Amino acid sequence: MVADLSLISVNLATACMESYLYGIFCILWGTSTFLLLRRGREQQAAGLSNRPIWRTPMFIAGSLIAVTVTAHWILTVFRIFDAFVNYMGGTEPIIALGDLSRLSEVIKTAFLVATVLISDAMIIYRLYIVWSYNRFIVIFPLMTWCGLIACGTGVCWQFAVYTLGEDVFETSAGRWITSDCVFTFTTNVYCSLLIAFRIWRTRVATQMYGGANIMGALAIIIESAALQSSWNLIFFVTYQVKSNIQFTTCDLWAPICGISLTLINLRVALGWAQKAHQSASSGLPRGVSAVSQARSYASNIDQGFAMRPLAVNITRVVNQEDDFGGIKKGEYSGHGSILPV
Repeated sequence: MVADLSLISVNLATACMESYLYGIFCILWGTSTFLLLRRGREQQAAGLSNRPIWRTPMFIAGSLIAVTVTAHWILTVFRIFDAFVNYMGGTEPIIALGDLSRLSEVIKTAFLVATVLISDAMIIYRLYIVWSYNRFIVIFPLMTWCGLIACGTGVCWQFAVYTLGEDVFETSAGRWITSDCVFTFTTNVYCSLLIAFRIWRTRVATQMYGGANIMGALAIIIESAALQSSWNLIFFVTYQVKSNIQFTTCDLWAPICGISLTLINLRVALGWAQKAHQSASSGLPRGVSAVSQARSYASNIDQGFAMRPLAVNITRVVNQEDDFGGIKKGEYSGHGSILPV
């Protein structure tokens, strides 16, 4: 039975799996950071950036989550060595691993909470960007995010006052852990659905005018959020069934959050998300709207008048700022043919 897995076996497996996921995270984070810095230098050299790339929210979040994920992994490995080498000469590793009040476990839990908070904050930020900086749309996820802060603090405190021998599934810490799961799951689902709806609606509205295909950007955002939400659900289930495997799902949550965030950063660094930001933030281009009105006007003119056609060329220059501080200049042209009155 899964519930009968020993605490020692679970922690040894956790150290191996978290190390593997941490390696994946390091590759993604290193690649995205290198590409973002290179992109920032190119934009500054061309005069297209109004602020350094390292001052943008997504870059700062990526750097912070790299610190928290790394610290969490270090403490996971440290606890294994501490249990088998240092604590009582390595003769009682199960006591060292089962004592949740040890400083290393409390700090590791704090880094996990910080990682989840950063990840949730960034999906809220993306929702804010995609919905054209609409403050009302982010009120609810900000409330759940604040709830996560309170419950995460409560979990750390309960671990700090934990007494060896208590059942972690029956203590008051369990209620804080359950609340944590509910808050972060709600935040991710809410933001993911609204981002998906906004991008889908924009695509439907612009595809008849030959708008850019932004479904790829939508896919990576939703898949990244789904990755984190799914793992949150897996941890919640393993905790509710009171299985020791919940220690594994809990510790792997940190690198999962890091991978989820860096996947989006990597896509932005490669320049795939910029079109999605432009379309979702702006809606229908004004040039397209003007051409549509001109064509509608032409269709209502009495066709009995013999008049020469007049070609109309509408050009619009757009300065587009993405969420990494870059300004993209583009020229859009619309062509129409109307009959003068």
